[in-house]
Amino acid sequence: MRTFKFTFFSSFIFFSIISFSFAENQFQSFAIQQAGKLLANPPLFIYEFQRNMESTNPLPTGKKIGLNYHFLGGILIVPLPDLTSAGNLSGKFRLHPEGRLYPGLPQFDMVGGYWQSLLTPLIEDKNSKSSDADTKLKRADLKGYYGALIMTSSLEPRVRLFWGYKYSLLDIDIDLNKSEKILGSSVSSFKGGLKEHTLSAGLEHTYGENKRWILEGGYGVKNNLISAKVSWYRKYLELGLNIYPESVFIMQPQVNFHFNF
Repeated sequence: MRTFKFTFFSSFIFFSIISFSFAENQFQSFAIQQAGKLLANPPLFIYEFQRNMESTNPLPTGKKIGLNYHFLGGILIVPLPDLTSAGNLSGKFRLHPEGRLYPGLPQFDMVGGYWQSLLTPLIEDKNSKSSDADTKLKRADLKGYYGALIMTSSLEPRVRLFWGYKYSLLDIDIDLNKSEKILGSSVSSFKGGLKEHTLSAGLEHTYGENKRWILEGGYGVKNNLISAKVSWYRKYLELGLNIYPESVFIMQPQVNFHFNF
């Protein structure tokens, strides 16, 4: 019996070590693959932060104006400040309430927002020179904006279907104090950005006063970007989880504040 127990225990330890080694190798392979995505297309990586702050769900019934502030988001399962934190604001304006002109005509909302990173100036060194021993960030200007038109129709008193179109623009302007080798190329500055046209649709379920669940999906036709989002809304607070299948970080949480009038 002791021999059997020892053999079973030894086998368990052996297979545990093998499984751990396999998982470790898989994680390393995944990390290398994701790092390659980041280095291959930096604007796309930064655009994910912008997508986190973009608010493309409709105004609640009876509200005419809304303001949305993206507080926390980012690349980890625990929400943290990201590039758009502090310097962002989105606005919503109701163009037409549902059914006003004639029965069945959807609610129309116009949405737009702007952000500019207030974190990058903290790591800039504007006095750095090419003769310095270390490579430093001399200047970094990261910003973007978006605009959208959202249409919303009621399926039943507590459930609404919405769909729309969104245009997004990201602008990046970065200067280093001297050239740095990146993927075999000498780089001292980067100027570029990203444009996207997104078609989206979603469902809103109201289950109490100032309480809503929202499921939303989108497809960026220019860069072939798929996204999904689930959000829990209260009167002033939104807790959301964004899912980007092609992203470096697939699941990205967010915390937003909103004020609707």
